[in-house]
Amino acid sequence: MSDAGYRRLSERVVYENPWLRFEAHEMIHPNGTPGVHGVVVTPRASAVVLLDGDEVLLARQSRFAVDAIVLEVIKGGRHAGEYSLACAQREAREEAGVVAARWRSLGRAYEVPSILKEPVDLYLAGGLSPAPLPPEEVERIEIVRMRFDDALAACVDGRIDDAITALALLRARRVIERER
Repeated sequence: MSDAGYRRLSERVVYENPWLRFEAHEMIHPNGTPGVHGVVVTPRASAVVLLDGDEVLLARQSRFAVDAIVLEVIKGGRHAGEYSLACAQREAREEAGVVAARWRSLGRAYEVPSILKEPVDLYLAGGLSPAPLPPEEVERIEIVRMRFDDALAACVDGRIDDAITALALLRARRVIERER
């Protein structure tokens, strides 16, 4: 039995590609009810709040599952054998074309803990300098500069509706206030 009270009976892979695996788990819920639960397994990801003075660099990009253009912090999945911070640093170069002199961990967060297995490691980076890398061939990203306080307000009023972005900005605010 797991710490959360689930009893896993069996697991099978329903679908797999290089970016994700979908598993079906026969299990017993904590209340004793049997069931089948789907789990999406992806490479662990990193996300970074790129702070440039009082502005944050955000990525505006199309997201297939929600069929929408989303404004979010820089984020992406790890390559095989890549450490979390290295992933965040690579994504900053690929998506925003910058390197940062200062990096702070903001902990980790779960996107959809009911179906997504891996957490996202969050970072705050500052002291930015240009250093672009070629983007992934499937990505089309527009970098948006926004005052940090305006980005937080956009999370509150729904203009930014990505949960990882909202949490990363909130945690970054705490670090920024402590350093003042």
